[in-house]
This record gives sequence, structure tokens and C-alpha cells, in this order.
Amino acid sequence: MGAMDEIRHVVVLMLENQSFDRLLGYLDLADPAQKVDGLAGALSNPVSPPHDMTPVPVQRTSSPSVYVTDPGPGHDFEDVNEQLFADRAPQDTGAPSNSGFVANYSRQLDPGDRHRGREVMQCLDPTLVPILTTLARNFTVCDHWFASVPGPTWPNRFFLHAGTSKGFLETPEVAGQFKSQFWTSPYDMPTIFENLAERGLTWTVYFDDYAQAFALRRLHPDVERFKRYEQFAQDITQGALPTYAFIEPRSFSAPGYPANDQHPPHDLREGEKLIADVYDTLRANDAIWRRSLMIVLYDEHGGFYDHLAPPRAVAPDAARARPSGFGFDRLGVRVPAILVSPWVAAGHVDHTVYDHTSVPATIKKMFGLPRFLTARDAAANTVDRNFLAQARTVSLANLKTLVPTARAAPAGGGPLSAYQRSLKALAEAIGALPGSAPGADEAARYAQAFLQQPQSP
Repeated sequence: MGAMDEIRHVVVLMLENQSFDRLLGYLDLADPAQKVDGLAGALSNPVSPPHDMTPVPVQRTSSPSVYVTDPGPGHDFEDVNEQLFADRAPQDTGAPSNSGFVANYSRQLDPGDRHRGREVMQCLDPTLVPILTTLARNFTVCDHWFASVPGPTWPNRFFLHAGTSKGFLETPEVAGQFKSQFWTSPYDMPTIFENLAERGLTWTVYFDDYAQAFALRRLHPDVERFKRYEQFAQDITQGALPTYAFIEPRSFSAPGYPANDQHPPHDLREGEKLIADVYDTLRANDAIWRRSLMIVLYDEHGGFYDHLAPPRAVAPDAARARPSGFGFDRLGVRVPAILVSPWVAAGHVDHTVYDHTSVPATIKKMFGLPRFLTARDAAANTVDRNFLAQARTVSLANLKTLVPTARAAPAGGGPLSAYQRSLKALAEAIGALPGSAPGADEAARYAQAFLQQPQSP
């Protein structure tokens, strides 16, 4: 009996807006033969190509000031185009140069702060992210995992759930008229959740303040499968962890509960706490731990520098984004990804190209599910190539003792991010859901409860 027979639970924690080089570019491992494709040599970005080609080098930093980046860099489709091609609307999308990160961030800043554009080139010493670093050193890191889309959160999360975003490329609230758009063009793509249910397998979306996965209309009849994050620990204690658990972090701050999604300007240390908590909770039930695969993942790079050029990709379907005409045929910027399980090697680096559709593709392969969602997940590489013939004994426990001390949550009053505004708009739309729709009443209750709470950046 190998891992494909023994692993019965897949837990995915998807955090926000960090590039691979920023968090893991300086990762070093015990085995010198295991090296990540990280930061080496004289890597830099010009100040403002093609006008000012003065190089801004990558900076290795151990300063706690890097935990908070305010404002967050741009990561919409046009921003990512500029970061990769030094052009917001490139005619030639062949080989990206990854040369526009500094220029793109500088443009966002007030004229007196333009010198801060170099902050997107600051990459963290491993000591600043001890939880992520410890997991990478004790399990398997995937150093060629790319966002599915060169764009923001929403389409990338849709690709993980559904293998496509159905032509949606932007953050819906920013794209305008979200509430009417939601009902006239609902996000009704088939998902990996339904595939599991068709086979009698279970799934749960664990969330804190509000779940972006609520946008997937086909899940509303099963809204009871959406649970608060505190239920995650209870389900593990009771031996009731589902086949597939998807965890959404806290996107808003509340008194005593700072946001932990790592989306700038949120403190990276709060996300480290969450990663440690998910791991420690899973380890607390040895019977479940020995049959689990945990994947720590980021939805997109958040505008931070990464040196590796994203490759082309299989278009999921015939949908094209408007008005750009983008055909979803190239990947986004590289993101951190770590496989955590007694069934994977310690301190190993997997150089295979993955994107977020590798998650549903892997789940389908592991559990014998019929039919792929789209052409993208049908073509995706699966992570089972990392599974060992026998489970190993893992002594690593109590990660929370390594979590760096975080600052106090900032006072409210600042502007919400585009992602936060989109979640609020989603809740407003669902809160007005016609009561005749399946699952509408319960979905509306979640939305109304969220909207009654103060939402702080």
C-alpha cells in the first residue's frame, strides 16, 4: 500500500499575494544537491525602462520593516504585463524579461515616494519567515509553481476550484457593477467540489470572515459545507476531516483578530501564525496526519519581484477576457508552494512546472474521479510524483513556538484593498439573493452576519 492508497485527506491553505523569490528565494537546504531556483548572481530591475535603465538590485533583507508593505504593489492584468514585459499592453508576449516590477510599483506611489519602488526587490532572509522556511526544510518545496493567471486573486482562485475563470480576468468590484454582474453572469463553472461529491467524497471550505468561494453559485445548495475556521480543529479532533479541506485566511482585521492572509499591507507574521496553526492542528491527530497531504500555496505574487519567466499554458476553454482578448494561454508569476505530509521527502525540491490546476488534477488522480474540469487541469502536472513508497516518521511539532512576534493590529480607518472591496460586494450581492434559489437563505445569513461586523483593512 502506497501513498495513493493511504492518503485520504488533502488540505489546501491558499494565502495571498507573495512571490516565490520574495519568501523563498534565499532558502537553503541541508542537502547541497537540493537547490531551489532562487536568487543568485546580479539580479536587478531598471528604474524605468526604456528611459532610465539604472539597475535596482535584489536586496536580501533581515529588517522587520519588510513584514508590512503599504501600499501593496499592483497585480491586475495590466500591472503584471508591465512587470513581466515592461509594457502594460505588450504586442510580443514571447519570452518575459521580468524587468518592470520597480517601474510598476513606482508609478503607484506618490511623487515624493517614488524611491520606494525598490521595495518590490526586497527578498526576505529565511529567518524572517521561520514557519515557511521550517516546512520547506522538513518537507518538499515546489520551486516552479506558477499562478494560473497573470492577474489578481479572483481568477486565480477560480482556476484552483474550477480549472477556469470563464473569461473573468479582473477583480469583480473593480471591473464595475458587481452586484448586477454576479446575477446576470454568474460564476457557474463546474468545480472539483462537485466532482468529489459525485463520488460520495466529502469537502469543506473553512473560512474566517468571508469566503471568496461563496462566489461559485453551484456550491450554494451545499452551503452547509462552508464552516468557520475554528471548526477545522474540532473536525480533526473528532476524526471528521473531509476528503478535501480548502482553507481561506482572514482578509479583514477586527479588534484582537488581525488579518492573516498576508495580502499587503497585512503583516506577514500573522500569516505565519496561521500556517503554523493549520500544521499543528493537523499533527494533533496522528491517525489523520498519517493519511494527509497539506499544500501551502499562494494565489498570486502580489506585484513582488520574481526572476523566473512564466511559461506558456494550455488555454482552459474558448473564453477570452474583455476587452484585452487575453486567451488564458500563459501562466502568472511564480509563487511559494510546499507539500507537507509524512509521504513526501524532507528538504526535497521538485522542479516540475505546476499551476493551481495541479490541485484538482492531483485530487482527481488520487481519488479516481471521472472527467477533467477543463483542458487546463487535464494538461496539468500532478504532485503525486513526490510521494514516497512508505510514510516516514516526522518529529516536527509545535510550530507555533517558532512564530515571530507580530505588531498590534493597526487601527481601522484606512482604505480597503480591491480584494476586500470585492468580498464586501460579494456579500452584499449574496445577502440580496432571492430566497427561492437553492441554499439561498443560509448563504444570505452568512453574508448578512459578515456585513454586520466592522470591516477594517
